[in-house]
Amino acid sequence: MKLVNETLASDGTYGTAPLSEEDVLAAIDSGRSEGGPSGQHWVLDPIDGTKGFLRGDQYAIALGLLDEGKVVLGVLACPNLPLSSLASHNLQDDQDKVGCLFYAQVGSGTYMQSLDGSTPIKVHVTDLDNPEEASFFESFEAAHSLHDLSSLIAKKLGVKAPPVRIDSQAKYGALSRGDGAIYLRFPHKGYREKIWDHAAGYLVVAEAGGVVSDAAGNPLDFSKGRYLDLHEGIIVTNQMLMPALLKAVKESLNEKVSSL
Repeated sequence: MKLVNETLASDGTYGTAPLSEEDVLAAIDSGRSEGGPSGQHWVLDPIDGTKGFLRGDQYAIALGLLDEGKVVLGVLACPNLPLSSLASHNLQDDQDKVGCLFYAQVGSGTYMQSLDGSTPIKVHVTDLDNPEEASFFESFEAAHSLHDLSSLIAKKLGVKAPPVRIDSQAKYGALSRGDGAIYLRFPHKGYREKIWDHAAGYLVVAEAGGVVSDAAGNPLDFSKGRYLDLHEGIIVTNQMLMPALLKAVKESLNEKVSSL
């Protein structure tokens, strides 16, 4: 409650009395929009990557704004993500700074700054065009994504580096600044992807020059309510690698079906 009221008090335009606990709970309960193609809707995941949060690993606070079914604003706060690239970050060095804020607005690019308020820098996805040199992200939890399918896709691409497995939409943030080249997510059968798990990260990557699609190459559609209707899974990469990635995904999915 103290943090809520201190934050509101710091805004000179807010002039009413401090909020009570009941006021805040009522405000939270009002967030029951079903989304859809009309109007504006805020999409919030207050702790994206719950298991990562509980382990003290990666998690994110993810906020997106939908306007007529399109994501127009995305913000990712990643308290445990190092400011330096994951590839160069020394996990044993306590001097390495952690805590990143990514934000993107349609047509304006993607920016990153430290959570303590450093000067924002514009970020861009990697310009890598050789899939054999790519590294890829996937979910830390095997229960969240089919690691064996991701491994098959990586093998077809000739990827030599092992996967980088981290929780939450922090993967989108890391990919937007070029830490890796590919993000693969293939949930188990019957799972429906929720828009709050991807809306903010989607725009952060897209405005950084990346491509986000389902496994068939279709753009993600955030206009259908709380869930994404997908073909199999979600793939994220840059423009140069997408054709080869789509081919490898299609071949791998066909092999998976034929082996059943």
